Amino acid sequence: MLIVYKGAGNHSNRLFQAIHFEAFCLENELAYLNPSFKDMADYFGLEQRIWHKPFCTILQNLNKVKLLKGLDCSDDGEQQSYEETIKNKKRVLVKGWNFRVFDLTAKFQDYFVKKYSLLPIYYQNNTLYRRISKMDRNIQVVVGVHIRRGDYRSWQDGKYFFSDDVYQEYMNSLRIKLEQSFKKPVFIIFSNEDVSIAEKENVILSRNDWYIDQFLMSQCDYLIGPPSTFTLWASYIGKVRYFHFEDDQTQVDLDNFQYCIG
Repeated sequence: MLIVYKGAGNHSNRLFQAIHFEAFCLENELAYLNPSFKDMADYFGLEQRIWHKPFCTILQNLNKVKLLKGLDCSDDGEQQSYEETIKNKKRVLVKGWNFRVFDLTAKFQDYFVKKYSLLPIYYQNNTLYRRISKMDRNIQVVVGVHIRRGDYRSWQDGKYFFSDDVYQEYMNSLRIKLEQSFKKPVFIIFSNEDVSIAEKENVILSRNDWYIDQFLMSQCDYLIGPPSTFTLWASYIGKVRYFHFEDDQTQVDLDNFQYCIG
């Protein structure tokens, strides 16, 4: 049995952490348990026990004083060692971010899409969701624009922190490409801060909680933004093409869009 006792990072990181560990368990017929997921489980209708939170707290405290014999999958380049340890132990407690089995998250994608899709109760009466649902995809193309701020001011020395003008120019570039395909683009802005880009006929600002925003992003046809697992998860769960830009050159080529496989 594999037990995830500590989540890695924010919401999206924890989702990716979960599917890589679980995909490995599915492939090798190992039991899987993730009590660290308790605070997010309700969004997806996943069963969690009342003892999960205190259980994880105890294990994390034991880990701090080095009394826990768990597997820390935080080192890059140790994948083979991690896999051998998990398969050879009857029960293993795991944490960490760097356990990766992309071939298996691709193989079991449909399983994870079903398991980790947001429950309809959270979005079925949402105004923006209803608006998106009514769009004619034969004529319109829905583009989710992820404007990432917050910790991006300092993360990697602000390498991926861009002004609204840069996002606007990327939108303009993509609009031209899509209109050449005789499609009318509609841009939906998703951000964790206020933006200066104004709403208009083909530009919509989402003002929802993170889990609804991420679901709405998964309903788009294209996603653009700086490198972020938030965008990647929306791509994976919705099978939506995404493009991560890493500079302010503001040029977009439709051939550069791809699907996240995990």
